[in-house]
Amino acid sequence: HQTTLLQEGYDEFLVTGDVYRRDEIDSSHYPIFHQMEGVKMFTPEELSGASTPEERLKIVEQDLKHGLEGMAKELFGDVEMRWVDAYFPFT
Repeated sequence: HQTTLLQEGYDEFLVTGDVYRRDEIDSSHYPIFHQMEGVKMFTPEELSGASTPEERLKIVEQDLKHGLEGMAKELFGDVEMRWVDAYFPFT
């Protein structure tokens, strides 16, 4: 889906899809859930203030966090949010 949207000229979008697992159903597991993927293409102008790859990465990271926080506020209202810098190898 992402390739089609990019070919159609979109440069920012979300894609939602069903994901299936072979989990037994119980109080904390269900074999079907949804996953969302986001794409945003940055223009050279948006990254022009950065001279190193690390600085460009920081711009992209801040933009991602801003977008996710905005979506969370829209969905859940003014709730407390925090970022945890952690590694989760299953995504």
